[in-house]
Amino acid sequence: MTCKGICIRHNAHKPAGAGRYSTGQKRCQVCEILKWDGLWCPCCGYRLRTTPRNLKYKSKLRATKKNTMADPKLLHQQSVSTIHK
Repeated sequence: MTCKGICIRHNAHKPAGAGRYSTGQKRCQVCEILKWDGLWCPCCGYRLRTTPRNLKYKSKLRATKKNTMADPKLLHQQSVSTIHK
């Protein structure tokens, strides 16, 4: 399949201070970076990549996700412990 030009409407810009994948951007191997909710490229039909290929950036993304997941749990635990006192 080839690029049909539909991806121009869904083109994404690099966010400042955060990674592309951590902000929800995806990458099509044919059409480049997209801001799209589905798993398949709307333009060419290829599957969109949601994680980086490089091990260094994969570990950075995992750490970012782990920190964002840990914060709400900590806040919830603190609020529950203050209620039970």
